[in-house]
Amino acid sequence: MTTFTPKNILITGAAGFIASHVANRLIRHYPQYKIVVLDKLDYCSNLKNLIPSKSSPNFKFVKGDIDSADLVNYLLITENIDTIMHFAAQTHVDNSFGNSFEFTKNNIYGTHVLLEACKVTGQIRRFIHVSTDEVYGETDEDAVVGNHEASQLLPTNPYSATKAGLKCLLWLMLDPMGCP
Repeated sequence: MTTFTPKNILITGAAGFIASHVANRLIRHYPQYKIVVLDKLDYCSNLKNLIPSKSSPNFKFVKGDIDSADLVNYLLITENIDTIMHFAAQTHVDNSFGNSFEFTKNNIYGTHVLLEACKVTGQIRRFIHVSTDEVYGETDEDAVVGNHEASQLLPTNPYSATKAGLKCLLWLMLDPMGCP
């Protein structure tokens, strides 16, 4: 197995709470990495989360949507992206019941756009997808071992169903591309 060190990382959904912390930390601790952050700045993101990185030379913010194949392909090529850290998603469980189509569009279709761009450009060496424990359903309190990656998928709401669908899509598409 060869060692891979990322050089140019695309972080999707980077103005969200968790992704912004990851982006800010990478930018601060790994100045040799170029970090390109992509976010559409909807209800669950805030550009203020990225203020600590705003003036860093290895930081670039792009306002846009992962649903745009043209934008995603353009960024992968022009920024010479070799790694994707995919956080972008519609996330609020309660909202998913009243607006499940938006969750499907953003979470499944948007991720599919990213995966197709990986296939088209052929330059992505690592794809890190951030999911949720909710894809496994409720955890039995008496269980000796909790849920893990090989546990059965048992989503209980439209949000977790889209994330469970993504796990299947990722398994099917990344392995043939040789992308861990």
